[in-house]
Amino acid sequence: MPTYGNILLRQDENGAFTTARRAPLGFTDGRNEAWLRDLLAGNPDLLPIEEVDSSFAPLVPLCTELSTEAGPVDAVFISPSGRLTLVECKLWRNPEARRKVIAQILDYARAVSSWSYADLQRRVATATGRKGNVPFEAARELQPDLDEAAFVDATARALREGRFLLLIAGGGIREGITGMADLITRNAALGFSFGLVEVALYQFGEQGLVVQPRVVARTETLERTFVQLQSSDGGALQEVTEEGDVEVGGEAPSMSDERAWWEPLTRITFDDPEQESPTYRPRNHVRVAMPYPGIWLTAYRSMGDGVCGVFFTGAKSEARQVLDRLNEEREQILAELPEGADNRRSSGQPGYASYARLSDFASDDECREWLAQQLNQFVNALRPRLKAMGH
Repeated sequence: MPTYGNILLRQDENGAFTTARRAPLGFTDGRNEAWLRDLLAGNPDLLPIEEVDSSFAPLVPLCTELSTEAGPVDAVFISPSGRLTLVECKLWRNPEARRKVIAQILDYARAVSSWSYADLQRRVATATGRKGNVPFEAARELQPDLDEAAFVDATARALREGRFLLLIAGGGIREGITGMADLITRNAALGFSFGLVEVALYQFGEQGLVVQPRVVARTETLERTFVQLQSSDGGALQEVTEEGDVEVGGEAPSMSDERAWWEPLTRITFDDPEQESPTYRPRNHVRVAMPYPGIWLTAYRSMGDGVCGVFFTGAKSEARQVLDRLNEEREQILAELPEGADNRRSSGQPGYASYARLSDFASDDECREWLAQQLNQFVNALRPRLKAMGH
């Protein structure tokens, strides 16, 4: 991890210098998370956006404390191309705080990805107290010739696809970067970019304060790639992304109803004592993290197709590579998985998935119990092998 030297200020033509003293965030002069939020919202050029993902530049401030179903986002920006940047300001104090803020910003992204453009416009108007098409008006201040219809369409598409830039900005965040990046990789479900920005402050006595943001970690954009799952008789069941998002056919229940339906499954325990519990994902499914970067299990329910199931998946490049290695033990793995888990994807490559018709179950509880049993068997069969691959 890089360290940084002192900053010197030249005082006069004779070459005299003043050395700046590092001023920690959160401990002096009220420079806390709210102070940092307002500083960044009022000075978007402070954020080194080009170093994280230039496609989100330039940043146009939208609002602070944007209300979402997952809580308020500290600061929100938009680009004239309609891409949102969500910023969470945090002062790191312990590893638990780091895990919580990463989970929080991911929840923000999932919540916003369910919005229409009208939802965004309404929420920003509420946060700013302004009327009208506030996102467009803000972007047009930076780009006067911006076309409103094109901007609205581009923003709506970015919302739908989850094309966000997620930034965590704060002080003292250079420790534990590897574990944090792994946590992001294992839990990402949308097509976003992510960056960690350390904000360093240097005090020049009574002469003023220097603010120096630095990118200390970033991820590559996580692409959403669609595959077609098929039943054992070759009939198409539904489309999913290799990142685990389930495209549910037909009229989908509300997100709050979905979350309530899946909530009991997020509390299940596995035979494997190291296995984390499932986490809910919008679009009617849950995910089970695996001990290999970019790989997980997904359990889903499709109301339109009347199907539920469990399948092995992951980021495109990682999933194909790992699947090739797993298939070297395919017969043994299938013997440990539920009957009928011998699945072939649309590419023809053998995969691992288990399906059932919703009509086969007498109640929702019975369906959830079946999904829990399937997940447990998949974890028992695949987790030890994936853990060995990751070492």
